[in-house]
Amino acid sequence: MSIDDFREQARQILGNLLSETPKADREQLLDAYADLLTQLHTHHSHQLLSEVIEDARTRLDARLSPDPVRQTLAGVQTTIQDIWNSLWK
Repeated sequence: MSIDDFREQARQILGNLLSETPKADREQLLDAYADLLTQLHTHHSHQLLSEVIEDARTRLDARLSPDPVRQTLAGVQTTIQDIWNSLWK
């Protein structure tokens, strides 16, 4: 999932809105396309949350593992992610 995917899908929805026939009821069009954009946002938000939860679960499993190698890898992964996040803020 990426911002580009969301943007492209939203662009397609809005393109469809603009190409609708002028005889269509404006309020019905707005409601229909607002619902489509809401569904798109819900889908992408759910997908992002699922990815974050899966990543957190993997890290927690590694940190709680009795294997010191897995614990070290989890620590390194966390440090790298912290550096990455600090670069983007």
